[in-house]
Amino acid sequence: MPVAQHKAWKACRKGRVRTSSMGSCLFKPLNKVEPKRLVRVEQGMVEGTALVTSQGSQCEVYLGIPYAKPPVGELRFQKPQPPDSWDDVLKCKKFPSRSVQKDMMWDKVMSSASQSEDCLYLNVFAPAVEEGNNKKHPVLFYIHGGGWLMDSAEKYTPKNVCRLLVSKGIVVVTIHYRLGYLGFMSTGDSVCKGNFGLWDMLEALKWTHANIEAFGGDPKNITLSGQSAGAASADLLSISPLARGLFNKKILMGGNSYCHWATTKPAEIREYCRRKAIKLGYKPRDSYSSTTEESADIFDFFKRQPAEKLETTMFFSKTIFTKCKLPLAPVIDGEILPESLSQLRANAPQVPSIVGGGEYESLLFIAIGLLRCSAKDVAHAIDEVSTRSGYAKSFVQKCAQQLYGDSQDVRNNAKKRKRMYVEMISDIFFNYANYRLMDEQKKAGNNNCYAFCFEHTSKNVWGWLQHVVPFTGGTHTSDVTYLFDCNYMNAPLPMDKQDRVVSDVMTRYFAQFVKSGNPNEKSTNGAELPQWTPIQNDDTEMKTLCFNLEPQMKTKEYIQRMRQLQEERSKIPSIQIS
Repeated sequence: MPVAQHKAWKACRKGRVRTSSMGSCLFKPLNKVEPKRLVRVEQGMVEGTALVTSQGSQCEVYLGIPYAKPPVGELRFQKPQPPDSWDDVLKCKKFPSRSVQKDMMWDKVMSSASQSEDCLYLNVFAPAVEEGNNKKHPVLFYIHGGGWLMDSAEKYTPKNVCRLLVSKGIVVVTIHYRLGYLGFMSTGDSVCKGNFGLWDMLEALKWTHANIEAFGGDPKNITLSGQSAGAASADLLSISPLARGLFNKKILMGGNSYCHWATTKPAEIREYCRRKAIKLGYKPRDSYSSTTEESADIFDFFKRQPAEKLETTMFFSKTIFTKCKLPLAPVIDGEILPESLSQLRANAPQVPSIVGGGEYESLLFIAIGLLRCSAKDVAHAIDEVSTRSGYAKSFVQKCAQQLYGDSQDVRNNAKKRKRMYVEMISDIFFNYANYRLMDEQKKAGNNNCYAFCFEHTSKNVWGWLQHVVPFTGGTHTSDVTYLFDCNYMNAPLPMDKQDRVVSDVMTRYFAQFVKSGNPNEKSTNGAELPQWTPIQNDDTEMKTLCFNLEPQMKTKEYIQRMRQLQEERSKIPSIQIS
């Protein structure tokens, strides 16, 4: 980070910057006052902090409320247990520890929260409760992303969450959960089924449903949401029988359970964890009577390892981004995910949904994966699709030619090749999954599914990463960047006037959806926003709301590509993509 920019960011953090009322680090600082009340939850009393936004909205913030016992000692690699009660008032005024992960150099500057296995905490941001007013506010339950390997809820600061969302009359809950090996280690069998991070999310959702009314929230009006791996997790929970009745809407940004990376196979995660154990010093015996016997050895070995040896990250892992697969991810375990995804979705209730992502989702991964978008990268992507899908390579090559204009001339033209590669990887990672999910909901009669595409971009967002991508545009995390005023690529995020307009429009749509399941409402100043129409059963174009300076409904090119791909796949009915 440039020195001047870093000084400006530090000044903003300390409340010395006072400028526009609508941008990040361009805001009048929030006034903090001591809360006028304590809140009683099932385990005891909690005390947070009252905040008044620059627009005068009074809010309450509770950081670090335990929703489960610390998953340490004998509770490592176990499902979360309900938290113990406490006698004294619990001070909830600072962000809790993040799950164990490998910090990058910027984390050491940006993050104030420590790391610990003791990480099962959540944060509540709510409109201040007025004396004698029993109004219940709708709830946004948000799961952070990071590939189940990294990140935390700390990016979503009280100042920005309150200003952008709580001030619009909703309660926001953000959570921490176990990441990496601590959250998803599995032997692929009954010894250690994995999915501990997913169980954490379910436990946090249960706690929220049971206690949110004490904060002025409505337990009967909870929107399950997330971004990236958080969106895939939210979608997985939404089709799990164990989450029935705990939510009634969902918002999925940059991911869902149909993304190829959203689940993994038991045999694959077992081998990945086994290799990690060997790297850490595990020595397999010469022979085992069964795989279960070796599983027990691997499980015991992991239980003995110091937490810091189990750190994980996604950054600069070219393998992850070229193979289109995350190594530690949820698995079909027969419990929280008892059946295949298609079976679970067929049996799950249809709920109002918002589904979408960035216009060029893969741009971010090309940057952090250090991919060159070379002709070799294109060929490798085609090989991976063929291997993963079971389709013949010739069929995949034919689709690449039809959908992206792949040819030797294009591969020899750097500009055309890079754009083709970005579109191809975006489709493989995200767009096909979004299309499949929306198409299934449409056919199932869900007339409350709203599609979006985040097109807006800004040099302020890209920062130094704009120099390592072939072009800039709305990408992975762009949506959540403007929803919460947090930046995954460059710190801080100095929003300009155009950024603030887009952020304001997006948060109004999303807040209204959290309230009613319909994102359409007149803005607070009387100006009417464009109508966001849901996907209808007869809507073959799947009209999408595109977030830009002037939001509008359009048919995106990827929808046309995916429809064409579906037609090609229908000619080979014996092969199905799970």
